[in-house]
Parts: sequence; C-alpha cells; structure tokens
Amino acid sequence: MRILFYTGKGGVGKTTISACTAEYIASLGKKVLLISSDQAHSLGDSLDKKVYSKPTVIKENFEAMEIDAIEEGNKVWKNLQSYLKEIIQKKANYGIEADETLVFPGLEEVFSLLRILEIYEENNYDVLVVDCAPTGQSLSMLTYAEKIQVVADAIIPMVKNINSIFGNLISKKTSVPKPKEIVFDEFSKLVERLNKLYGILQNKDITSIRIVTTLEGIVLKEARKNYKWLKLYGFNVDAIYLNKIYPDEALDGYFGEWKNHQQQKIQFVNEIFTKEKIFYLYLQNSEIFGEKYLQKISVDLYAGVDPIEIFYRDEVFSIEEENGSRILKIKGSYPINEVEILKENDDLIIKYLNEERRFHLPEKLKRREITEYFSSEGSLKIRFDY
Repeated sequence: MRILFYTGKGGVGKTTISACTAEYIASLGKKVLLISSDQAHSLGDSLDKKVYSKPTVIKENFEAMEIDAIEEGNKVWKNLQSYLKEIIQKKANYGIEADETLVFPGLEEVFSLLRILEIYEENNYDVLVVDCAPTGQSLSMLTYAEKIQVVADAIIPMVKNINSIFGNLISKKTSVPKPKEIVFDEFSKLVERLNKLYGILQNKDITSIRIVTTLEGIVLKEARKNYKWLKLYGFNVDAIYLNKIYPDEALDGYFGEWKNHQQQKIQFVNEIFTKEKIFYLYLQNSEIFGEKYLQKISVDLYAGVDPIEIFYRDEVFSIEEENGSRILKIKGSYPINEVEILKENDDLIIKYLNEERRFHLPEKLKRREITEYFSSEGSLKIRFDY
C-alpha cells in the first residue's frame, strides 16, 4: 500500500490537488482512499459530495472520508478521557462540555495518525491519499510520534512511581481521583502504535510527502522551510506541486512584466528542488470541484505520469570517519546562524528557526561529544570526538 501526503500553506490548493490525484489513481484501476486530516474539512466541497467520517463511495475504486477527532479520540483515548472528565466534572460542577474540552490542541493530529495506521493495517486499498492541514499542523502531525516518545521515556515512569507511592495520599488531600494503572497502560499502547506508524511514514518505499505551493514569495519561503524540516525528520519528499500558475496568454501586453517575474520564480523553484519531480497546474477559467472538473485537471496535471511512482529517494543522514573524528552528515542547506545543535545525554537536539527535533543518537556517537558543527558541500555536518 502506498501513502501519499499532501502538505503546504493554507490556501495553496492542497485539497484540490489531493482530490485530482485520487481521481487519476482511480482511473488507472487502483483502489484509492482519500482522507482529510484537516479539522476545517473542505473535501466534500471539492468532490461536490457529502463525505462522512467513514469511507464514503465517490465512484468505482474511489472512496473518501473526513477524520472526526472526537470520534477517533473516543476509540483510542477512552480511559484517560474518562479520568480527565472525572476531574473536570468534580472541579467544574458539570458546568462545561467535557468532551469538547478534552480534545486538546495537538490531539487532533494524534487521532488522525492512528486512523491512518488502522487504514494501513486493514489493507483494503492500493493507495491512501492524505489531504493534510496547513503546514504547521501537518508537520506537528507527522512528528508527533517522536515527540511523544520523549514524554513516554522521561516522564511517564516517574509519574507512575509517584502515583504508586503517593497516589492515595494526593487523592485524599486534594480530592483529585487517583489514576488507575489502565490509564498508563493506555498511554504506553498509544506510544507503541504511534511509533509503529512513524516507521511506516519514514519508509521511503511506502510513504511520499508532497509539497503544494504557489509562486508567491512568502508561500515559497514557507515551502522551503517545510521541506527542510521534513527532510530533517527523515521523511521522503519526492514531488513539488506549483499551483495557480498564470498561462502565458493571460500575461500578454500590459502584464508582460509579470510574465518575466513568473518565469524567474519557476526557475528559482527548479534551482531549489533539483531532484524532486515538479508538477505544474495552471490557473483555470472556473472553480475546480466535482467529478467532471477533477477528471479534466487530473489529466492535465499528470499527462500519463503515474502518481503512485516514487519520484525520488534520498538518504538524509550518514556518518563519516575523518582523522579519528566521526561526522554526522545531514543533507541540506541550513544557515549556521539559524541552527543550534546540542547533545544531552544520548540525545541530539537540533533547533532550526522555530522548530526543535530531539532524537536518540546511534551507538557509535553516544559516547562522543560535539566539538563543532558547520555547513559544507550542501550539508550540515556535526563533528563528534572523545
């Protein structure tokens, strides 16, 4: 089963391109499921059909669904939700809607991930196409498994220990009910499931991440930043979609200068993404929604290319030996003044702009310390010495 994620800034046309891709795959005779993980669902509008939280038949070989965070949360978070609801109801005198309150920011992404894992394990489709939320949320969704593992490793054992020793006393003194062991077991199972999916998402033979952008400067800047972070987390970005390109005939005469400007931006994109497949979608004369329009655009977009194909694979991380030093090499151009790198116990922490990644170092680097990091030959290099 292939998994195709479509991500990008809000308003760039992710839903349209996701729907076009699913439409084209179905026309090739492959069974495809298109899902929306964005809680501001617009999939039904694009397909011009009512789409539900269960797979909805759109046509032969083509089904779609919109993930419901509360519904998914009730399936995988039941005991912890019940415990937190008990606390809320005791302290708030039943004065608020507990179900809505317990969908914390970020949990929508977790529930979306778990639903994706279920679909993968059921294996009822050839291809899963995921229409992601805007860039920040989709990056959060894709990286949640690794971040929650840090909590599981460092905090949960300590909290379980405190609960075992002092739980009854705390409950007696504060009237906060002592959590049952099943709450911790549920959390551990959640982490295990997320880690299983994380391995699937990082498997380059299964999952491809595809970035949708327009030629506006601020949108391209975010696309580049998104690309770098996705690569830093080891995800395979194999295609870029340039949407809302003005046809040349629309820029003749008075708008001639705009034509030159657009060509410069397209050239710029080709210089940045030299290995990835680039797709071009021109601005249409009418809105794109419903089967008729999606069919037309899908043919224009792919023109005989199979979207299931893996267009590019890249190994981002490698370790080199140099005069007794070991150098962790991370492919990509990362300005040194925008990067901070730390080693904390057996973990490496990389801070880039407003994001941070923490991950366990391989055995051959754990007993060494960082002596320098620098940018060279299109890569970020981190030197480790004794």
